[in-house]
Amino acid sequence: MELIFVIVIIGILSAVALPRLFTGVSDAKLAKAKTQIATIRSGISSMYSKNILAGQSDKCPELEDTYGGGEVFEKVVHPPIKEQQQDVSWRWVSGTASDNQISYELKIEDENTTFTYEKNASKACPFTCNSSDDLCKKLTQ
Repeated sequence: MELIFVIVIIGILSAVALPRLFTGVSDAKLAKAKTQIATIRSGISSMYSKNILAGQSDKCPELEDTYGGGEVFEKVVHPPIKEQQQDVSWRWVSGTASDNQISYELKIEDENTTFTYEKNASKACPFTCNSSDDLCKKLTQ
């Protein structure tokens, strides 16, 4: 009889704990992505400020040495982020050093969003995602 009670209690605890475990993992991935985004934006801002101090006020910083080289944001984040990781995956999508817009895809689990880096000094070199998709909404809350 005691064994049956123990099994029932374990069943109840697992029914309560397992959904919270998966939610915790998902929340941790979102928190990691938010931290990476904040670090990227901070690096852009820092490099932009260095450009202003160097007398190049109309120049947004470059984010990469080589676009599509296996690591992203190597000029503004140290160490750079490796492309296509399992938990929070960044990938360069389009654009080069001579383009005014560069796009990156961020994928977390089955959701993805595209971030665009706009080399527009009058807007302070924004790095933003499309606010209409669900992952972008989660990341900007």
